[in-house]
Amino acid sequence: MRNMSGVKNPNIIVPESAHFSFDKISDLLCVDIRKADLDPQFMVDLDSVRDHIDENTIGLVGIAGTTEFGQIDPIPELSDLAQNEGLFLHVDAAFGGFVIPFLKKHYEFDFSLPGVTSMTADPHKMGFSTIPAGGVLFRSPDQLHILKTNTEYLTSETQHSLAGTRSGAAVASAYATIKHLGRRGYEMIIRDCMRKSDLIVSRMREIGVEPLMEPVTNVVVLGVPDADEMRKRLRNKGWQVSITRNPRALRLVVMPHLSDGNIDLFMDDVEAVQHDMGT
Repeated sequence: MRNMSGVKNPNIIVPESAHFSFDKISDLLCVDIRKADLDPQFMVDLDSVRDHIDENTIGLVGIAGTTEFGQIDPIPELSDLAQNEGLFLHVDAAFGGFVIPFLKKHYEFDFSLPGVTSMTADPHKMGFSTIPAGGVLFRSPDQLHILKTNTEYLTSETQHSLAGTRSGAAVASAYATIKHLGRRGYEMIIRDCMRKSDLIVSRMREIGVEPLMEPVTNVVVLGVPDADEMRKRLRNKGWQVSITRNPRALRLVVMPHLSDGNIDLFMDDVEAVQHDMGT
């Protein structure tokens, strides 16, 4: 976006829910990052995005599977907005890229939308490959070639990435995993993860704990009183759970190795901790 725009003091608008890597890249590239508010369902608020656009805005970012909430931003509407404003639109589907296509419900979030310029989808997340296997996709070769560095003395004449010499093992493992699982394999895994996500929500409701939102992907966010204290006490019982930033809530990423039996054990400990905390 920066290299193709020619804007002297560029800014990019991202949702408040964007991954902290956007803060890193803001500093590295000298691009101002403006953060748009979220709506009550933790999707980016389109009016807030519009309010942040000015003559120095070079692009928008939408998240398809947010890190904290697993939510999908309104990518079709962001696509329309990007086209109307003549802006790039990057879709961060690092997590959701290997989840959303295999959900029962259909979501538009990719190059089927004319305003989407680029996407990330990471095989090392829900693609079940090894770290570091990230993926970035561009609508047009021109958007890749703008990053070109000539490397005449090597067997490859150009490079397009920030990193230099690196192992090809992650690429090979990603290819092997995708070929092994195939569409059917990913569908089976994702549907089982969503079944377990719904099971957790159902069991939590039985003890009076509501999710902040119904799971869209396999991320469950639970609105427990004093999430930090709950996390501490669960850790003392051997459970590792994470916490969202705002609001503070328990965050569970439901992966294939999580068994129904472990869900039952976890729920028993949550209920015991709740009782001890008097909630």
